[in-house]
Amino acid sequence: MKQKTPQPDRREYTLMIVPHHGKSVFSIRIPIKTVKYAAAALGICLTILSGTMLNYRQQASVATQERQELTQLREVNGRQSTQLEDLAKATAELQQDMNRLNQLDSDLRRMVNGEEATTTSRSAPARLSNHSGQGGPVVNPDINQVDALVKELKASVREREQSLENLKNALAEKNERLAVTPSIWPANGEVTSRFGWRSSPWGWGSDWHPGIDIANDTGTPILAAADGTVVSNTWTGGYGKMVEIDHGNGIVTIYGHNSEILVASGQKVKKGEVIAYMGSTGLSTGSHCHYEVRVNGTAVNPSGFL
Repeated sequence: MKQKTPQPDRREYTLMIVPHHGKSVFSIRIPIKTVKYAAAALGICLTILSGTMLNYRQQASVATQERQELTQLREVNGRQSTQLEDLAKATAELQQDMNRLNQLDSDLRRMVNGEEATTTSRSAPARLSNHSGQGGPVVNPDINQVDALVKELKASVREREQSLENLKNALAEKNERLAVTPSIWPANGEVTSRFGWRSSPWGWGSDWHPGIDIANDTGTPILAAADGTVVSNTWTGGYGKMVEIDHGNGIVTIYGHNSEILVASGQKVKKGEVIAYMGSTGLSTGSHCHYEVRVNGTAVNPSGFL
């Protein structure tokens, strides 16, 4: 059986053109294959053009987004740079505050320990008011440097807190010692007789005076020279009406020749509290307060406590 040979497609499109003004009509014959090829080529071109347009739009969208992200990143970097600079300035100010605290801590310790002030401190050299030399390159703050300084400040704060806590305890102890140490005058008036050898107030020879006499009008208030406990408030020989106060640590004060006693035996008194009124009881030539300080039972010169 013979196979049929496919015949070529000989179909054609006829395009008739009718001119104006009575000219002859003519026609153009276009093979169907040519039309198909042209349509296919047009379709391919349109597909390529569409893909190109879509790709262009996508690339444009990506570029726009990248520009926006870059702008936002620049703004964020700008804000971070400003914040970092502000943080660096704030940290520098904190460092200056810490230096002042260090100086204050040093000064307070010298005061507590009774040391003479010096021209240096543990924190920095002393500043001289007639010098202002400064310098150095202008450098933008670095996050690592700021972070290191913050850590240093935190450690310094903890150290200073402990130091000030120790100082607080030292001050409390010193205040406690001061409170029980006779350090104020027991009365206003004129010192008419001092501690030690003196001419006898009775007109003959000399005698040993174990305290000081402070003269004033009868009824002048007598004050406790320090915190303590009253151990005696009775008439005692030549002292007349006498008050004796125990301040601890072997220290006792005595107030003699009172006209009236205001405290009871066993009563606790505070430094500066009125304990009696001045008078001339006992062996006395006139209204005065005999003030005596004894350390471990031995009378000492009260001037060493005043």
